[in-house]
Amino acid sequence: MHEDVMTTRTMPLYGLQIFAVAARHLSFTLAARELCLTQGAVSKQIAQLEAQLGYPLFRREVRKLSLSAQGEALLPYVGRALGTLEKGLAAAREARNRLRLKAPSCASRWLLRQLQAFSQVHPDIEVELTSLHDHGIDFGKEPFDLAITYGAHIPPGGRLLFEEQLTPVCSPALLRRSGKPLACPADLAGFTLLHPTRDRQDWQQWLHAANADMVNPAAGQLFDTLDQAMNAALHGFGVSLGDVTLLEEELAEGALLAPMGPVLATGKCYAVVVPGEGKLMEAAGVFGQWLAGAAG
Repeated sequence: MHEDVMTTRTMPLYGLQIFAVAARHLSFTLAARELCLTQGAVSKQIAQLEAQLGYPLFRREVRKLSLSAQGEALLPYVGRALGTLEKGLAAAREARNRLRLKAPSCASRWLLRQLQAFSQVHPDIEVELTSLHDHGIDFGKEPFDLAITYGAHIPPGGRLLFEEQLTPVCSPALLRRSGKPLACPADLAGFTLLHPTRDRQDWQQWLHAANADMVNPAAGQLFDTLDQAMNAALHGFGVSLGDVTLLEEELAEGALLAPMGPVLATGKCYAVVVPGEGKLMEAAGVFGQWLAGAAG
């Protein structure tokens, strides 16, 4: 009994796989072709498996191979076991660390670029992004594993990503089409201001900081989100205020221009928040730490 138990525990999976293929073909040569092995390697593996089991699996006849009685009895069990193992491997492949991330829509453009870079470094962690107008997070009521927040304070468990810094931005096409200068705050009076919120607070703050009382902050086009205003600016509809971090790539590539200062620190910031518990807390911590490094 002790020997049988030890034999079962040390059963070579590789040999059983080769046995199943050889039994299906009833040919070591055809099995070797399918497995990309030599005929001799298949024959050797079968011989080693038979020696360990203590009985033959095949009857070797002239130009003919057939299953022994033991081989016929064993084959269906091996087939079922290998099929179960393949299902387990498939389940393991699907059981990835899938994080549900909540983020404000205004950060989605920047965040998508970070997600693409993160997936190359951590392919085992999948991040599912949900962009919403809401800028906070309540893990007790919302179905998310981590969140990006925006506001004047960093929530408990949060980590600073970057502080908001706004400056006027526009597309090169807008300047070419208008033929007007845009080099100082006073020049903004000749352009359409793009507002990301209905209260127009961002432009009011920036114009006040720039001492640009000659520009009417109530004029211009209203949008629901900063991301919408950014898209309008990219298409040459007017001049928007943009965060220099969120638009770092567009500014570096020249898709958008920042023709003048100052850069206004609004006192608000973006932070990544990871809850203190949950089955995906470790993966969420990995992503949060990576994102903070990428932003910093």
